[in-house]
Amino acid sequence: MSKRLTKAQFQYIEDELRHYHETKNEMERLRLNVITGSIYREHVDENIGGSSSGGISNQVEQRTLLLDMDQQINRMNKVVGAIEKTISNLNDEEKQLIHFRYWDRSKPTWQYIGHKLKMDESTARRSVRFGSERL
Repeated sequence: MSKRLTKAQFQYIEDELRHYHETKNEMERLRLNVITGSIYREHVDENIGGSSSGGISNQVEQRTLLLDMDQQINRMNKVVGAIEKTISNLNDEEKQLIHFRYWDRSKPTWQYIGHKLKMDESTARRSVRFGSERL
């Protein structure tokens, strides 16, 4: 028995697909911050005057930030893993459809996608909807 997705669920999945590459990059950036201990310090500290460097010196605050980063990394890892697992189970045509619809920077129309994949526009639309229900 197949459970149909609600409109909100479908939109959520589409949003995660659209931002897959950004999520993956952000996850790696957070991991690197945890590994290097840079804890959200994205700027170079050029403080020469001897006053506060702007870094977090309180141990509790540092641990809280690390825990928050860890929770973000875990969530992102689950999303990225689910997308990668699902895509690995798709055939080449379905993978191309996902690429055109969500990752192509030129934002092609459904008509263009259908033409490129040698299928009707409505078939391409249904394929995306059906494929997302397998997630």
